[in-house]
Amino acid sequence: MVVDSLISRDVPQRRAVIDDLVDKYPEYCSTFTYKLKAGITGQAVHRDGFINCFLDVKKKLVYLHVDKCGSTSITTAFIQEGMTFIPLENFRRAKDYETMAEFLVESGYTFFAMTRDPCTRWVSGMNEFMCRFKPPFDWVLKQVKNKKYVYDEHTAPQHLFLRLCLEHNGKLKLLKLDGNLKEKVNNFLGMNLDIQHLRQSKYFVPNYTMLARKLFHQIIEPDMEEFNKLYAMDYDLYNSAN
Repeated sequence: MVVDSLISRDVPQRRAVIDDLVDKYPEYCSTFTYKLKAGITGQAVHRDGFINCFLDVKKKLVYLHVDKCGSTSITTAFIQEGMTFIPLENFRRAKDYETMAEFLVESGYTFFAMTRDPCTRWVSGMNEFMCRFKPPFDWVLKQVKNKKYVYDEHTAPQHLFLRLCLEHNGKLKLLKLDGNLKEKVNNFLGMNLDIQHLRQSKYFVPNYTMLARKLFHQIIEPDMEEFNKLYAMDYDLYNSAN
């Protein structure tokens, strides 16, 4: 296959989402973010490259994974359908992801992804972070009051997941995550995928959704200036999406 025939370059220094997060937005990162970047025993970070991304060679489409934007539901549907979209990780040269990105852009591929309202995504991301790591509430409260809005990839700006398209000036199609996920994705792809709403955070046990909402509405919402700065590009992406 042509996509798999690229000549590999040296593997670049790691640029996982967590790396770009700490590099680009240090003032908004919690103390936990730095620990996660350095490495926590038993905890994996979202790896760099085309992780959980899928390719349709025939239609020249690349699906980009974005945490907390319906990605589990979409990728599960791709895997179940099993014929159209191929995991990019299956290609031998995909580890040389900068070269792969250049090839995809130059070959006329369209990248597509879901984008979500930054406010509702932050609430969902905070719930998942607290469910996973169970930090002391006093610590979380102090971090949020100090305008430390980022903890792990689930609260990282969405555009960091899209960098292999954006930095190579690729053609990007964004769809809003607004309750019509199945219809919206199938209409765009011209398919009939069985897209179920998986990993609904309201069903996580223990569940911190109400606490995350309270943090947002009582602490962040009265003074949105710094929050809006952090997620400024995400607002632009969301407002430009269909």
